[in-house]
Amino acid sequence: MQPPDRTDVTLTPYSPWVWHVYLRGECVGTVSGDGLDGFTARDIDHRSIGHGYMSAEAAMQAWADPHDGNPR
Repeated sequence: MQPPDRTDVTLTPYSPWVWHVYLRGECVGTVSGDGLDGFTARDIDHRSIGHGYMSAEAAMQAWADPHDGNPR
């Protein structure tokens, strides 16, 4: 899966419900979930940085959008 051209974030499948997230080639966290319960974005230390996304691609915005590092 590839993000919109305006970001350097990519997803790599890890298991059926988990993707590793790479920002400019560096692993920065994971996205996990499904279409029923929503998707959660977690940083490299497994802290939630966003949840309730409707798709794994939408959860990528947790890294594309600026945030202060605190869980949302």
